[in-house]
Amino acid sequence: MPTLHTKQPICLPSLKILSDYWTLRVIDELSDGSSLRFNTIERRLDGVNTATLSKRLREMQESQLITRTEKSRADVTYNLTRLGKEAIPLLNAVNHFSSAKQQLGS
Repeated sequence: MPTLHTKQPICLPSLKILSDYWTLRVIDELSDGSSLRFNTIERRLDGVNTATLSKRLREMQESQLITRTEKSRADVTYNLTRLGKEAIPLLNAVNHFSSAKQQLGS
């Protein structure tokens, strides 16, 4: 069985960033390479609170998962960074794992 061969939980900072539900949803919305405005993201993430989304987007910027481009005060868009795009295969693998686990009936 493969092991991680680490004594330190080096993935904990990444897990902390990626473990948030809304972070995952934002990455999913931006994963096709689109550049989306705040209102579009908010509309697509049914159920997200405006303050929560704003906070999450700031945290994602600080974690370098997304970029915020302000053309004017009313025209701000968000995109995945290269690092943010690196998370997509990881999230796909987690989805695959979840599907396999569900098929086992657990």
